[in-house]
Amino acid sequence: WTSVQLLLVVSLSDISHAFTGRSLLQRIENTQATLAIEVGRIPGTAMPPEWAASGAKLGFTLEVGFTDNAEQSTKEKLGGDAMMGTRTQTILPLNEPSFISVSGSEFIDVKPGAYGCQIQDRDSEQYALRWHLDFPNGARRNDVELPAERIYFLSRCWLPSSTDESMLALENARKEKKQVMSTIELTNARLNKIRSSPPAGNLLGDVVQNAFNFRHIVKLVERKKKLQSQLNDLEKAYPLDSDKIISGPNEVSYAKDGVIAVKRGSKYLWIGRFKFTELF
Repeated sequence: WTSVQLLLVVSLSDISHAFTGRSLLQRIENTQATLAIEVGRIPGTAMPPEWAASGAKLGFTLEVGFTDNAEQSTKEKLGGDAMMGTRTQTILPLNEPSFISVSGSEFIDVKPGAYGCQIQDRDSEQYALRWHLDFPNGARRNDVELPAERIYFLSRCWLPSSTDESMLALENARKEKKQVMSTIELTNARLNKIRSSPPAGNLLGDVVQNAFNFRHIVKLVERKKKLQSQLNDLEKAYPLDSDKIISGPNEVSYAKDGVIAVKRGSKYLWIGRFKFTELF
């Protein structure tokens, strides 16, 4: 082989490795995290209507450690979830979480589980990050029940931009966000101007003006909804909002908020939320 061919093979190998789950796992392993967990009904859940119907919450703090130990029974641990990638590693509970119920302070038994990841977007270098832990005894507070079974944690994270293409994509996303936010502000200003416009001063004029204003308001509201959806999509794909992102060791950025769920077949049923409060 020529030196050019060898260089091309090495370069392609480096690029491929940059987008594998293993490259992210190497950065995450040995990281410890503190999670604020809130079990309870959230919008979009497919849990039965009677579950946590009161709106009550069961909150506790859980500390976990992402280890560098590879899981042995990978097929069983994956549970058919492609978003955990083809390799999983052990995640350990580092504390005995507790919560306050009518009976006083109660402790929650948590057993080790597994974590894994899968590339979601090569341009933004976003990965799906998921893990599970076993809660053999569950927990209950009023009508809110943490089921006595395997609980899944659904999150996402980003590697730092490692190629010219990903750096350019991030810069373009920042510019697009700025432009979208500016257009949203302009749309809000137009809505406020129309809504605060004085009446025409006569019955016919008021009727015509109200009809004209209504049509414009409907168009502007629809435009604002589309712009907000565009902004939400950008912030989901790229780590653009510092209030929604938390930095961890080895230059990994994590979405602060995630979802916890139980699994029924191949479907996840949401049973609450969690938040990264500390990573070290």
